[in-house]
Amino acid sequence: MDLLQYWNLRERPFEPTWDTRFFFQSRDHDEALDRLTFLVEEKTMLLGMLTGEIGCGKTLTRAVFTERLEARKFQVVTQENSAFSFNDLLGSVVQQLDGNVEKTSQTKHARYQRLRRAVERIHAENRHLVLIFDEAQEMSPQTLNELKMLTNLNGAGKPYLTIILVGQPELRGFVGGLPAINQRISLRFHLNSLSREDAANYFRHRLKVAGHATGELFPADAVERAFQASLGTPRELNRIAKLALEHAWLKAYPQVSFQAVDAVVRDLQFHQNLPPA
Repeated sequence: MDLLQYWNLRERPFEPTWDTRFFFQSRDHDEALDRLTFLVEEKTMLLGMLTGEIGCGKTLTRAVFTERLEARKFQVVTQENSAFSFNDLLGSVVQQLDGNVEKTSQTKHARYQRLRRAVERIHAENRHLVLIFDEAQEMSPQTLNELKMLTNLNGAGKPYLTIILVGQPELRGFVGGLPAINQRISLRFHLNSLSREDAANYFRHRLKVAGHATGELFPADAVERAFQASLGTPRELNRIAKLALEHAWLKAYPQVSFQAVDAVVRDLQFHQNLPPA
């Protein structure tokens, strides 16, 4: 009997993927979605920023947010990696918008004019452009400062686009040292780690999405051990739960017990430098 059959699952519940079905909407994640939605629906706020610790679910939150935006109202372009020059980022954005592959390199001015034409077309369709730059902490100060050029795209005083910066906590300090960008940011939100209660609900949610009837495979002491070791970070909770699920299967435990989670945590602490709980 394989792992899925043993635990009555259709699929593995703790894989490190961006599958939005597994998105767990904690209070923080729920508020992040609400704020981002308000930001783009308001249309006049120009710039927003979402930050959070490594592994806290920023990228999945961003994916759920964009998935929920109505295509008839919004055009969304996401730059997964922002560690490029402004001209390169601009080229990537306009290529996604107009579909034209450049045969020769273009100047910043030429790309900006392509963007303006694309933005005007989107606005004529009564839609609003949303540009999302993930891993924005990787931008150079010059690139980040140049983004203000895009906030000037408007017609008759009506902004045509909204920019969202997504990144790790250092992005906040980085932006704070750049007044030209900092003063334009109308909305900021920082995603925190999950609480103890959220951790239990997180496990339950992912197990049920994966096909388990109740999601009740981790008893309270096992959840507590995983929470302490992960500090409530979803990515670490996934890693611990995935390995504990396999350990408990190999040991033929009826549940993913404290012993299974503890064995995994101790092994990770020894081999992979997980902070001791």
